[in-house]
Amino acid sequence: MGFFEKIKSALQKTSDKISVTITGKKIDENLRQEIEDALILADVGVKSATELAQKVADKKFPKDATDIDAKKYLADEIETILKPYEFNFFNQDLKPNPYIILVIGVNGNGKTTTIAKIANLLKESGKNPLLVAADTFRAAAVEQLKYWAKKINADILCGKEKADPAGLVYSAMEYAKTNGNDVVLVDTAGRMQNRSDLLDELEKIKRVMKKIDNTAPHSTILVLDGITGQAAHSQVETFLNRIGIDGVIITKLDGSAKAGSIISLTEKYGIKVFAIGIGEAIDDLRPFNANEYAKALIGI
Repeated sequence: MGFFEKIKSALQKTSDKISVTITGKKIDENLRQEIEDALILADVGVKSATELAQKVADKKFPKDATDIDAKKYLADEIETILKPYEFNFFNQDLKPNPYIILVIGVNGNGKTTTIAKIANLLKESGKNPLLVAADTFRAAAVEQLKYWAKKINADILCGKEKADPAGLVYSAMEYAKTNGNDVVLVDTAGRMQNRSDLLDELEKIKRVMKKIDNTAPHSTILVLDGITGQAAHSQVETFLNRIGIDGVIITKLDGSAKAGSIISLTEKYGIKVFAIGIGEAIDDLRPFNANEYAKALIGI
């Protein structure tokens, strides 16, 4: 199964809710409301759902138009919204060297596994990534990152349990220079129940990075769980206001009926979508493609 087919299968729950049928119907207020309700159920967001439904209602379809025509039109409109936020991070010329990537997010969002998948994509493009297990207070996260590093044959740096994460990151940046690692991927804690402490810790990591390279981190990526839907907004706001975000990666879309939240997130915050994840396999993370995503979301 190709990646597009995997996306389509993963978003089946969402596309089932967006059942746009215009065959033999006039696109009146009732049908417009049906379309809007379906989009809201798919977690597109009220504002975006209202605007998209109205566009379908205002479209002059020919008399013999079918539900496929309406879905194609709706997919095109969604692609138009998302295209400006499509960003293939993995084909960029990552400079300076080493290029420092800070990966942040709430525990349970798939952050550690996503780092391994990013590293795998970078290795495929000829990079030599270093993984940094800076979530030193959670032994399971360190062990998980060790497992993935071994699986993809990537370098990894770990500290002692409960060691200072910022100190480990400092050592990792020095190590990368001497070891020839051109990308450094930093895993971080995500203990949102201690939100203030977590954000203070992330700010400290950034300050320490700047002691070696005042332009670091060169990318800060927020990992979001696709299942959380509109709840992802509060996470974006929290991290955006205190830490800063260059882009997001949406994980676990294979189990989500709320995949439409990408639309409202990009429209509200103007953030780039670097990639989406649809499974647990190492190759189940791919650069975000607005066209493929829009078609899969609508079910065409």
